[in-house]
Amino acid sequence: MPADAIAPTPCVALAGHAAGPTFRIHRYPVALIDRVQLDDGRSVLVRPVLPQDSGLQQRFVRALSADSRYRRFHAPVNELSEDTLDWLTCIDYSSHLALLAETFDEIGNELQVAEARYVQGGNDLPFDVAEFALAVADDWQGAGLGTRLVGALLARARGAGLRKLRGSVLADNRAMLKLAQRLGARVRGDFNNAHLMVVEFSLQ
Repeated sequence: MPADAIAPTPCVALAGHAAGPTFRIHRYPVALIDRVQLDDGRSVLVRPVLPQDSGLQQRFVRALSADSRYRRFHAPVNELSEDTLDWLTCIDYSSHLALLAETFDEIGNELQVAEARYVQGGNDLPFDVAEFALAVADDWQGAGLGTRLVGALLARARGAGLRKLRGSVLADNRAMLKLAQRLGARVRGDFNNAHLMVVEFSLQ
């Protein structure tokens, strides 16, 4: 799911924008906060995204390799616009859920190393079908973090009564396609784009 798949909506109430619709936030889902031990022995804190995470999110995207950014956004993105950062971080935890994984660097600075999210009803999908996306920092790939994050999305989506999670994955992104198949997704070619595969999880 590219970042601009759904038109960004500013965090009016939280970011101080002067015009636009009032941003409504649901209760922060503290039950989704988790300390995760990875296959290589490292651990991360997984938590829902907060509006004040825009700087963290920008640094995360800038630090990704060009290949990893392209696989996430399906475009040659170097950094995110203010509107896109608003959309990625000002979420309602209901129709739009985003989880990030974080740790700390050697001098104690907060460091985001992954993110996963789903959004209901985008691109003319029924409201009980959500699009999902995943990105993992290059140095953290292959340790099971992506599997843990997608698993958390699937559990939350089932609990919310969603029928399907669906995502567009580049056809050469073999690691993501294998991850999805391990978790039970159906994978098929995208009829509209030969460079994409459609990954679909049935939740019911």
